[in-house]
Amino acid sequence: MSWIRQIACLAWRPYLARFSTRPAPCGACRAGDPFPLPWGPIVKSRLSTHSRSRCWLAVTSALAILAAGPVAAQQAPAGAEEPASEEIVQDETSATLLDAIQVQGEKAGTETAAKLEQYGNQVQLVTAEDISAGGYTNMAEIAQGLIRGANIGYSPDEGEFTIRLDGGGDRDTLVALDGMPLYDRGPGIEEIWGATLIDPHMIDTVEVFRGGQSLYFGSNAGIGLVNIITKKPDGTSKGEFGVSYGSFDTRDLWANYSFPLDKDGRHSLMAYGSRQASSGPTLFTPESQTDNHLAAGGITDYSTARDTTGVKYQWQIDDTSTLNADLMYVESRFQDTFPNTVIYGPTRVEMPAAIVKYDKTWSERLSTDITASYRNPTLYNTKFVPQVCRIPTGCPSATNPAVTTPFGNWTGGFDAQAGRGIGDASIPGGFEELVVTALNRITFNDSLSMVLGLQSINYRDTSDPRINIDDDLVSNNAIIADLLLNPSFSPNTSISIAGRTDFEDSFGSQTIGKFGLRHDFDSGFYVRANGGTSFSLPKTNELFYNSETVVGNPDLKPEETKTLNYGFGMQRPVNGSLLTFDLGAFSTDISNRIQTTQGLTPNTRYNNEAVTEIRGLVADVQYDFPKNLSASFSYTRQDASLHGSSVQINATPEWFATGNIRYSSDSGRWHFTLLPRWQGKETIQAPAVSGLPEYNYGNWFVLNGSVQFWMGEDREHRFQLRVVNIFDEKYGGRASFGNQYYGSAYIRGEYTNRDPEYFYPYTFQGKERSFFVSYSHQF
Repeated sequence: MSWIRQIACLAWRPYLARFSTRPAPCGACRAGDPFPLPWGPIVKSRLSTHSRSRCWLAVTSALAILAAGPVAAQQAPAGAEEPASEEIVQDETSATLLDAIQVQGEKAGTETAAKLEQYGNQVQLVTAEDISAGGYTNMAEIAQGLIRGANIGYSPDEGEFTIRLDGGGDRDTLVALDGMPLYDRGPGIEEIWGATLIDPHMIDTVEVFRGGQSLYFGSNAGIGLVNIITKKPDGTSKGEFGVSYGSFDTRDLWANYSFPLDKDGRHSLMAYGSRQASSGPTLFTPESQTDNHLAAGGITDYSTARDTTGVKYQWQIDDTSTLNADLMYVESRFQDTFPNTVIYGPTRVEMPAAIVKYDKTWSERLSTDITASYRNPTLYNTKFVPQVCRIPTGCPSATNPAVTTPFGNWTGGFDAQAGRGIGDASIPGGFEELVVTALNRITFNDSLSMVLGLQSINYRDTSDPRINIDDDLVSNNAIIADLLLNPSFSPNTSISIAGRTDFEDSFGSQTIGKFGLRHDFDSGFYVRANGGTSFSLPKTNELFYNSETVVGNPDLKPEETKTLNYGFGMQRPVNGSLLTFDLGAFSTDISNRIQTTQGLTPNTRYNNEAVTEIRGLVADVQYDFPKNLSASFSYTRQDASLHGSSVQINATPEWFATGNIRYSSDSGRWHFTLLPRWQGKETIQAPAVSGLPEYNYGNWFVLNGSVQFWMGEDREHRFQLRVVNIFDEKYGGRASFGNQYYGSAYIRGEYTNRDPEYFYPYTFQGKERSFFVSYSHQF
């Protein structure tokens, strides 16, 4: 952990002192300078011992000073009747906006969500009640069912998935957990899918920001951000326990309990944990597998599991400052199998992580919030392929050497893929990352405010030395400035002009900009727009990892993204209920897109010189009917192709729509939810050498639903029946082109690896009709 000491001190410029009664901290990083910079640079790994000690002392001193006393948005005081899950917005305008941008339920999101909405961003909040009503067991299901504009990449039933907003790919939508980025650094030989490690039972609110969000959140937020805010202790005693069982032998057990440590409730703890396991639905049809995979028994294990345990601490230091800490350990297990290569692939991801958040309101004009997060995910992966006879005269059987296996057939044995290890001897890949973000929110007057801050991201690869990836520390340090204007001559207009400069060890300095605009009319209508530039860094394995089939490219450049989102809408009461609708469009250009060649031996990563152009339309509407009924509908149309081409890029549906219909009985005990999803044409391109047409695995409709019954005086006992895929639709959420490398006809030379017969498409099947029952108790 010595590399963590290379984080430089966080010293604040004395000009902030005019907003506070406290003296500004001294500049520990620049001895003798009476006016230190407001951000100290990250000290590189080759610091002298003296410099390291001095900078470590500076960090400690700065944190000690900050511990004395501001929150970017003030926390509820101890003993409040119902404190917000994260932060309470203090000004009336922001509070009104938070009420308007809710999807369902009563709770609000962070001040960041309110401010981004106020200044032209399209923001959606999904609450714990929404998630509970859907009965979801992983973050992919939540995104697919509730997040507007979201499409899922990879296969959640397999244990791998990414969330893609508005036509973007896997690296364009950043998922964060309480502000901790879950961006996959791509260590070693495999990806680590960060979103798979989220426990849905601990989610309080999901904040969804559409449009480029790298200003505050850094790399991989070029098209959007999904920030998961989790439940926290609040100085009171309360708990939750739940259990679920359903199709595919799916078991889910979860609990959390929080309690005060002192009589005033200023110190409180929460312990939480969950266990989810399933045998898994069948992912591949027999037609998807080569003849030798079928001869070997096919792929019969699709099991997944996720274990979470953690503890949270809250210290309500005083009425103006709060410290929250979260220490967790997550382990995920799944089968990384494919119908034309890996027949058995036990995979395990372990992630210890910690998040510390300090908020302080210094005065009515100044607040500060500091978030520090650390994570150290590690992946262990063993893959077995069918052993086939590639000798024309035949091969000894793996089970009986006296028997000869014919040329091209399965021998009865299995081979482990090279470079991965087996079982406990698996070769692990991983990384550790420390992110510190400090934001100061300054109000000059009713018309002018700003956010000043810095972000420091430090990571290094911790993969096994046998993988031969450098473990040097890589530091990315950013300066953030966001000028917020509410002109006195047009009080309903909000304007944001912002910029961010990153100083990156490997890729040099780069500056991005962002603007936002929103105008609210007295009639309840509004217009909005936001746009700017963002970036996505290459992954470690894309840069440096070499295998028999793919080699890294250390000359890769970051992807650059330009976005423009605009629209208009209305938020106003109709017949005593709130009607909200938003009609808009987005335009995104991605340069230097990182891709992999096809049909070469080996393939390599490269930056595509052709710009990826994504154009789309969005329509969102929600209405809470006067009597116990609410409904929402969201539609996204997206055209995504390379400049000069009309071919839709892989795994990007041309359109999709989702709905959410909820009804509650007059007694408030019965609750019914329907969650339809329509998905249009979605294709994947065949390798160019095959000459095969694109494969369409879209054009489907799936309806999910649930029934809940709440018992008890306070409705604290909750029973639920969840039905997935009510109409038993046959559909695929992911597809790929496989090949016949393990097929007997190819091995015998009946065709080559450049002939159409060598390639074929297959889908990862979605869940068939399935049933899940659950019980939860809140106390």
